[in-house]
Amino acid sequence: MSLLAIATGTGLRAIWIRIPLCCAGSVVYNHGIHDANHANETFLILGGQVLKLNRKDIHVGRRDFIKTTSIASVAATLPAAKLAGQDAGSSTNHSPVGTKQKLLFLSSNPENHEKFIESIRSVPGTDLLVTSIKVDFQKPQEIVQTIHNENANIIVLCLSGFVFNYGSLNDSMGELNIPVIVFTSNPELMLIDANLAASLKANGANVTFAISQEQALDSVKNAARPRILEGRRAILYGRRFDSTSVPAHNLTEYQVYKRTGVKMQYRPIEQLAALYNDVDEASAIGEMERWKSEAVEVIGVSDKAILDACRLYVALRSTIEKEKLSAISIDCLGFTMSPNPILPYPCLAFARLRDEGITAACEADVCGMLSSMLLQEISRKPSFMCNLMSVDLEKSKIVLSHCVAPLKIKGTNAAQMKYRLHDYHGFGRGVVPEVEFPLGMEVATGAFSKDLKSFSLWPGRIQSQVKETEGTAKKGITLNVCANTMDVKIRDAERFLQNIPGLHQIMIAGNDVRAIDKALFRMNVNLVGPSDFTPPEV
Repeated sequence: MSLLAIATGTGLRAIWIRIPLCCAGSVVYNHGIHDANHANETFLILGGQVLKLNRKDIHVGRRDFIKTTSIASVAATLPAAKLAGQDAGSSTNHSPVGTKQKLLFLSSNPENHEKFIESIRSVPGTDLLVTSIKVDFQKPQEIVQTIHNENANIIVLCLSGFVFNYGSLNDSMGELNIPVIVFTSNPELMLIDANLAASLKANGANVTFAISQEQALDSVKNAARPRILEGRRAILYGRRFDSTSVPAHNLTEYQVYKRTGVKMQYRPIEQLAALYNDVDEASAIGEMERWKSEAVEVIGVSDKAILDACRLYVALRSTIEKEKLSAISIDCLGFTMSPNPILPYPCLAFARLRDEGITAACEADVCGMLSSMLLQEISRKPSFMCNLMSVDLEKSKIVLSHCVAPLKIKGTNAAQMKYRLHDYHGFGRGVVPEVEFPLGMEVATGAFSKDLKSFSLWPGRIQSQVKETEGTAKKGITLNVCANTMDVKIRDAERFLQNIPGLHQIMIAGNDVRAIDKALFRMNVNLVGPSDFTPPEV
């Protein structure tokens, strides 16, 4: 928490006041003995830094303290007030699992909605603490104060539909980081209510607009359910938020948890290397023989390369089981290009883990890992985490490519796809599976944005697949792409181009857009996609 502290010395004593800036909470006073060497000095502590101030330029007295704390207390109640650079998502309010969710029902005439309020309290599958408060929608500051005083997890705005406008209500509420259900009790005269909902959305609020009690109750039920990834654990091996290829310096473990519910932890790659070195070769021979026997063809790959990859799988699988992990990731590009890599290439290990229902994310990509976790959890199918190579606006298709691919893209109980084994990018080392994907298969591809506030999702169909990993580009330049490369037909390629979330796309079989949208709503994440979510024909 960012704090502002002012200290003044008088004789041997000093008074320290720590003031939370734009954060909910009380002001903390700390009276203590001050070093006599600094008895006549004044210090300003801001963001963890101690600054010495010139006493000639500043005087701090009791009234100044009182005035400053009063201002800070008021600032803490303003929804849009935040420190420069402070993540807006950090104020997302989620109750821990097992505790009641707080729902705030705001209406100008709650006495007319008592049966509806009781229905909300009784929504099946939820444990809601519902507070109903009468408000004047023409007094936005009172509503804002009420929202912050109640510290709600969900807000229901029950509107009458009989007002000309709601004034500055949407601007005063700012960017609310909790689900807001705007319910119009007069759906035949909904224009002003719809305008308020649209304005709140424009300010970044996570809004669902309901025109019936049944629809509102369904939205409440969805919002009150635990987030789909709540409490899931993930380990990333590598530098903290500093992936070699996909750094995420804007994020923290706290921000990831507050947005998604995932508890993630970084560990040094050297720790994984030690686990790998302790794996007995005998424990990995069975996995090696399975890869070889089930492959259509093994091209230029030694048994040792396959065995090393399988030893890594054994080490990862052991860690996952011991620590009850849902996801694991390695900053693989941090060592794969080294002449003496600390670990074998993880491509085979990751492919097997995905088929077993574990998210195995490439390159310690935080957003890619979270995207894979979400899509795999909803679809109950392994995901294909891939590079976005190009976008063809004219033909409305994209080229996706990566060396790690699941063998059971249609589900862990589905038939395994055919595959070949060959080395990594023609380097003469490592081993990767080149999988034969079904042409014409309906897929969805998407990922979280870099700030985790939106999720890009596009339906598509696999149009064609490059079976050889080396081809020739238009200008005659050798194009060495990854082992699994395919053309995917999508809708509205221009809109896709302007909403690319990052380096990696996450592809799953099928199209679960409604379930994905509901899961994102509980995370306070906006869904971005084409106007038509049906897959295009090839």
